[in-house]
Amino acid sequence: MLKRMVESFSFKWVFGLTGLFVFALFVSTIYHLPISWLLAQPTVQKQIPSTLQLSPSHGTLWQGSTQISTLTPHLVHLGKVEWELSFWSLLLGKANIQSVWQKEQSTLRSQMAFPLLSELTEFNVTNLDGKISLPLMINMLNLTDVQNMDVRGILQINNIDLTLNPSELWPSILTGSLVLKQLNVLGETFPDITITPNLDGDKLVLDMKGKEQGWALSGQLVLTKNRRFTVQLKVTAQSPNTMPSWAEMLKKQSPTIAVLNHSGVW
Repeated sequence: MLKRMVESFSFKWVFGLTGLFVFALFVSTIYHLPISWLLAQPTVQKQIPSTLQLSPSHGTLWQGSTQISTLTPHLVHLGKVEWELSFWSLLLGKANIQSVWQKEQSTLRSQMAFPLLSELTEFNVTNLDGKISLPLMINMLNLTDVQNMDVRGILQINNIDLTLNPSELWPSILTGSLVLKQLNVLGETFPDITITPNLDGDKLVLDMKGKEQGWALSGQLVLTKNRRFTVQLKVTAQSPNTMPSWAEMLKKQSPTIAVLNHSGVW
């Protein structure tokens, strides 16, 4: 009897250790699985828009980096993204990722979330903060009409939350604020300009406001889903003497009012 009990205990002990070893091996394999291998899988490739390229990639699913490029209308390198994936969020069938995007002197930090157990129809980006240089943004958005205006400066991004459709690369929700800093156009320096986004279906309206002693700037930049944009700016001065020098680049409606109306494609 004692011998059978010992043999039974030994079998259970060996079986338990074997099961624990197999589980640990499985977890270790998943944890160290290269992200480059995962991105190459057909099921994952279906989730990535055909207009984007994620290569080269380094690290693992949990912590890694990749270079992002857009393939249409032509190849443009969008920068490097580094991420950390929360393990506990996976238990709820969702991927929560802290990410950092960098290109040259531009940096953006955010938290992203998207489902794992269903087709990716949208993903959420929250707490988006950072800065991007205007020449880089103009080049990435292919704003050919603006590239000849020698635009310089920084776009500061404050607490942006958005929901994005990855197949259309167009947001369905967008909140937060932006600030144009150190803006310089054709050698003329502008004050800080606050930008508030307002999304209306296929149209994104960016309301702009800036103010200095003696004059005020207001206007809108309107982006549409079919890749067109319009810019409307208005400078109103308290008197002709307080009109800023750069207002000479605009169309004078009166000694104290100047406007700009421009449209193009992006």
